[in-house]
Amino acid sequence: IQHFIELLSKLPSVGPRQASRMVFFILREPNGYTKELVEGLTAMRKEVGACRECFHFMENDASGLCEFCKNSKRDSALISVVEKEADLSNIEKTGAYHGLYHVLGGTFAPLDPNSPKKLRLDDFYDRIERRAKSDGGALEIIIATSQTTEGEATARYLERILEPLTKRHPTLSVSRLGRGMSMGSEVEYADEVTLHEAFNHRTKLE
Repeated sequence: IQHFIELLSKLPSVGPRQASRMVFFILREPNGYTKELVEGLTAMRKEVGACRECFHFMENDASGLCEFCKNSKRDSALISVVEKEADLSNIEKTGAYHGLYHVLGGTFAPLDPNSPKKLRLDDFYDRIERRAKSDGGALEIIIATSQTTEGEATARYLERILEPLTKRHPTLSVSRLGRGMSMGSEVEYADEVTLHEAFNHRTKLE
């Protein structure tokens, strides 16, 4: 029981007390529920993968691309960099953005020298460089990280790795979410109006 509590405690926003309640709820439920839960988790791990382009989780597809990357109606001249899938989902709800995405899978931690390796920064850099070289058309990278300490550190790190590319490719520009996102706020929990304003008032980085 304690081992399972520790496993559940690793979930976001779940502490030991909440994990304990979950464990005892599962134990009290009929065996059919446990079986269904295990089968559901197993099937999800088997049938869900990451998009080969933006790393958004999706049901496995022969193309290897998610619904956004293979949608020709999306604006390919815009790529928003987000920390996690929940941020992407919340941005989509606003209806203010119709470009593409890149999911980092976390944030940059200044005190953890290994944190850049845990993110998809190499894939991101290669993707932007490949796109900038392919047609030479205008491309805007929108850094849509949260206005938290970790989010700001991630944004600054992204700015640094993108700087050489913006110098080599004049049509490539970088912007940040603007008015609407207050310091300390997270994209995942921002309301639709706030995110709408943030995208409409994003600021270009020199």
